[in-house]
Amino acid sequence: MRIDPVTITIQRNDGTENRIIPIGSVSGARYCSRDREAMREKLDAKIARGIAATVSNPSIFRIARYLLTQANEFEVQGSLTGGECEVVAIRQGDEILITAGSDQCDRELDPLFADKPKQMCPHPVALFAWPYAEVRDHWDSLQLYHEVVAGGEIIPVQEFDLSALVDLEFLLSMQEVQSLADPTFLFCGSSSHLESVVARAKALGLPEETSHGVGDEALIRLHDPVLERTIEHRYKAIPVGDDLAERRPVRRE
Repeated sequence: MRIDPVTITIQRNDGTENRIIPIGSVSGARYCSRDREAMREKLDAKIARGIAATVSNPSIFRIARYLLTQANEFEVQGSLTGGECEVVAIRQGDEILITAGSDQCDRELDPLFADKPKQMCPHPVALFAWPYAEVRDHWDSLQLYHEVVAGGEIIPVQEFDLSALVDLEFLLSMQEVQSLADPTFLFCGSSSHLESVVARAKALGLPEETSHGVGDEALIRLHDPVLERTIEHRYKAIPVGDDLAERRPVRRE
């Protein structure tokens, strides 16, 4: 099967390097809260109520390789797809690079299935990356930010630092990750959306799904406050078909 490689500009402390990287495998980590016990309680409660959840946390899921994209625009099936800002680790031999990406997902199907909603959407990654070795000693201070443009308004959706999540070496040590084909692209999990986004979306008359990263366009950002550098990627998920108006009749008085 032909899968086109990606081209990454590696920003090092001593210069830059352009590298073409084949895609050996793509996967994601979910339920990555560093407070694993509290997350386990939440997941067990979901399972008890018959809501889709996993029996381990973190857990690793596979993503089809053709879904990885660096495009600024891509098509999705439904208008209710949204993303989460994540660090993406790229393991190529003995080297680990990190960049920013979005775990794009079909939000309508998300409550029903653990993996299928993610397989329905391209997964964008940025054009730049950093060597993990240069950020390893201040990993917890790295910051992720995510905003969407919806109804002409900029809506901050997520803002957190990586101390909220299990660290990268925890994920890389998992047997499920070690067995993945190299070069592997691992979406490293995300944190909760800002509480303010729900109220902001409601005040502006925007869809409830705005709080889950659904919008006309999105910006994801990885910032290193120690080395004072930033990776950003802006993208649009353009819906085709699956018109909501056809499936949700307007209630007439």
